[in-house]
Amino acid sequence: MTGNGGKAALALLVGAALAGAAPPAEREWGALLASDAKALHDDIAANHPGPVNSLDPGFAANNDRQLAIALERARTARSYADYYFPLRIYVSSFDDGHMGFGAVGDTPNDLRWPGFATRYDGRGRIVVGTDEPGQAVPKGAELLGCDRLSAAAYAEATLGRMWGRWQLEAQQQRLGYLLFIDEGSNLVPIAKQCRFAVAGKARTVDLDWRPLPVERMAGLTELLRGAGRRDFGARTGVGGLRWLAIPSFSGSPGSAAAKALPPLIETLKSERTAWLAAPAIVLDVRGNGGGSSDWSRQIAEAIWGKDALAALPQDEDVTTDWRASPANLAEIAAAYAERRGTDGFSLEADGWFRSVIAGLGTAIGRKQPLWRFADIDAAPAAAPPPTPVPPRPAPLPRPVYVLTDSTCASACLDAVDLWTALGALQLGRPTSADTLYMEIRDRTLPSGLTSISVPMKVYRGRTRGANQPAIPKVRFAGDIADTPALERWVAGLAANRR
Repeated sequence: MTGNGGKAALALLVGAALAGAAPPAEREWGALLASDAKALHDDIAANHPGPVNSLDPGFAANNDRQLAIALERARTARSYADYYFPLRIYVSSFDDGHMGFGAVGDTPNDLRWPGFATRYDGRGRIVVGTDEPGQAVPKGAELLGCDRLSAAAYAEATLGRMWGRWQLEAQQQRLGYLLFIDEGSNLVPIAKQCRFAVAGKARTVDLDWRPLPVERMAGLTELLRGAGRRDFGARTGVGGLRWLAIPSFSGSPGSAAAKALPPLIETLKSERTAWLAAPAIVLDVRGNGGGSSDWSRQIAEAIWGKDALAALPQDEDVTTDWRASPANLAEIAAAYAERRGTDGFSLEADGWFRSVIAGLGTAIGRKQPLWRFADIDAAPAAAPPPTPVPPRPAPLPRPVYVLTDSTCASACLDAVDLWTALGALQLGRPTSADTLYMEIRDRTLPSGLTSISVPMKVYRGRTRGANQPAIPKVRFAGDIADTPALERWVAGLAANRR
């Protein structure tokens, strides 16, 4: 239900540097790496469902293997970078967006670049995205390869190794601008020579790596990722479309989502007739990395109505298995104590928390490694007669669009699944993806320098597979961050439907 979205590792890379935190003082880096790697391994072994998941037989072996690699690297670790990057690669080896890792303070930030940076153009090409004075290749030049590797193989060997999940278009879109940013790790190749297509002709360029100030790094982030703040809001857009911007599903009290979503949902309810009379409704989840799936259910009720949700086919095979550990129980109990009674906290969410807390407590007492959410011990003595499923209401009079980008993950993916099942049409760009492991618990490693996120439950029978993104029915070919252009495009789609 809480569906947290994991560590924002990219934000930690850039944001922590700009915060001005001093790099850690010199330590015994090898000893710290060995200690933190062992703590990471043991936390996963004790609290992640993977080691006891019979359907994922290679999980525990990978955890053991990564620990052995990290311990071997600890023997020669002499710097913060030698400590930091082996742990990041350890976590990325699971190819799981919910397995997070990041610096508590500053990242190594020994940044270098060759005077230009690239991006993915949305059509599978890696192109130069900067226009620096005197740069070796012009903006728009296509990368063909580096040293003896193709462009795709070089990206996989560097960014794929450092961040994982490189098969996902969304991962390439979000992190592709880092391809020619050297963070100071000696665990990935650094190109000496690259080949580009410039005006239809191949050009070979020798790379001159030089220091990159963190202030310039921030500018590159904004330029190449389209970074920028998105605000919550309900408004009437181009062509009379009703536009709901939802950049987060955070369930944390005091968060922007917790403050903005309750009144927005009330607006949807009180103005439902007007919203349904618009040419189309747009549910804009660009920038939404997840949070609580309860928000998307409340939005669905406000738009489609409770009867529509009740009439959805119920797949009784879909459930979740929780790793029954004291640490996970404490995490859920603390989250419930923090959120109960807050604005927007629904009765359904309250019941979910109570069920999980009771179920985990019972399973721990019985020394069971997993607890299935459907196993509710306190069943009534006599089961009530089954409630007939109501007929599905007629479709809404106007289309509902859900607008996605590469950020959409975790509870945002749950929203896309729910809303499209109710009849919404997905537009925009492919989403990110998650494995079947969900619901994270954060922990700072013993050194105090880095922290991890570890999932607590695993889906059983979910229709959307592990690391399977949601693909839009209609793809937007332009800049997904260009809201005015998107509005005109969506308005055109709605007009053509009439």
